[in-house]
Amino acid sequence: MIVPKEKIEEAVKQALSKENNPKREFTQSVELIIAFKDVDMKRGDIKLREAIVLPKPPSKPRNVLVVPSLEQMESAKRAEPNVILSKEELQKLQGAKRAVKKLASKNQWFLIAQDSMSLAGRILGPSLGPRGKFPTPLPSSSDISEYILRYKRSTLVKTKDQPQTQTFVGTEDQSPGDLAENVFAVLNGIEGKIKGPSYIKAIYVKTSMGKPVQINLK
Repeated sequence: MIVPKEKIEEAVKQALSKENNPKREFTQSVELIIAFKDVDMKRGDIKLREAIVLPKPPSKPRNVLVVPSLEQMESAKRAEPNVILSKEELQKLQGAKRAVKKLASKNQWFLIAQDSMSLAGRILGPSLGPRGKFPTPLPSSSDISEYILRYKRSTLVKTKDQPQTQTFVGTEDQSPGDLAENVFAVLNGIEGKIKGPSYIKAIYVKTSMGKPVQINLK
């Protein structure tokens, strides 16, 4: 365990306070920032690209784009993802750079039927890559509704060339206890990937426009 849940909740309460989180005209995201130490990112000491299911769903689900197979189409509709494209509709996006960039910007997850993965890589890939996003293959089963619902409440924890990661853990209208549960889930999800807590320099929680509050690790 990197940090006890009680200390996480204490920091979340501070991050949501009026002092650190002035009222905005929209519901802000809550973000977790983890800074690492004594690591060489170029050498790949820490390399994260983890999809972690948040136990307490945010009030605003993650935007998911789905390209299901014909057999999966009805179950995909039941899960109500942000965007559903047939393979033919995906094909028609070939060369439509502006439309593809908009899809890449507006969605967090891209779930693609296995027989459309190469097509998605060719059409969506050039816009997803620079944004740190990527297509994820759908399972081969005909009912994919639960799979999609899981991604609607999942967050991506990834690192690039800087010794830190910043990830979505919920929305400011959730309770501090629920947000703490989500932070705890993220930390547990990456603990085995970072060579132990000794490589963590600091952990912060903040709203989109708010001030970061450091979680006490001791």
